[in-house]
Amino acid sequence: MKYLHIIAEGNSEEEFIRKVLGQHLARFGVYVYCQRVHTGGNKTHPVKGGLGRIPKYRPVIRALERWIDADRNREQVYYSTMLDLYAFPKDAESPYSEAIQSIEDKYKRVRELEKAMLEKHGHPKLIPYVQLHEFETLLLVDLDRLKVMYPDCKKPIDKLKNETAGKNVELINEGLTTAPSKRIIAAVPQYEVQKSTVGPIVAQDIGIDLLKQKCPHFNEWVTKLEKLGDVE
Repeated sequence: MKYLHIIAEGNSEEEFIRKVLGQHLARFGVYVYCQRVHTGGNKTHPVKGGLGRIPKYRPVIRALERWIDADRNREQVYYSTMLDLYAFPKDAESPYSEAIQSIEDKYKRVRELEKAMLEKHGHPKLIPYVQLHEFETLLLVDLDRLKVMYPDCKKPIDKLKNETAGKNVELINEGLTTAPSKRIIAAVPQYEVQKSTVGPIVAQDIGIDLLKQKCPHFNEWVTKLEKLGDVE
């Protein structure tokens, strides 16, 4: 039996890990626990609902350090992350260096960032993962599933479906108005306040197998996690 602790960026990722990815990995003998990184200001200046991003890398460092320290006497425990490349922190403690930010090839960029995360944390059982470009990328795999949740928005969803048809959804960019979540919100405005509930449901409806098929980097990550079940 293997245990996997995943640090998630937000509510949507946390729900997806608990209810979708966790159920999938249990079939491989890998049992998942998830912890969400705090993204909402501080005690003096709280931000209701969070900032929707990780403002600095320190919360990730603290979360991993606390979890690793708590597990120091346990075997067969592994760690991972599900953080968005979109708005990934760029502060002094972040592994997202200017050199990595300048890499044009997004696949090479995200792999170099994950490599830098592994080097920074220096834990042999850490499997860093950074989502290209954010959680909503996964929903673009099959937008017909979104229409089931929002039947009154079929026309704008179909328009978005046409705009993204034939594209590698992992490469749909991280612009302030063109990132995956921004495109979905433009088509379905109510998704903005419902995404942590609706997003994981839609992803579950699409299914891990199709998500792996359409998202190469996501597939690499999930395949690594599945193989933990074979580790002696």
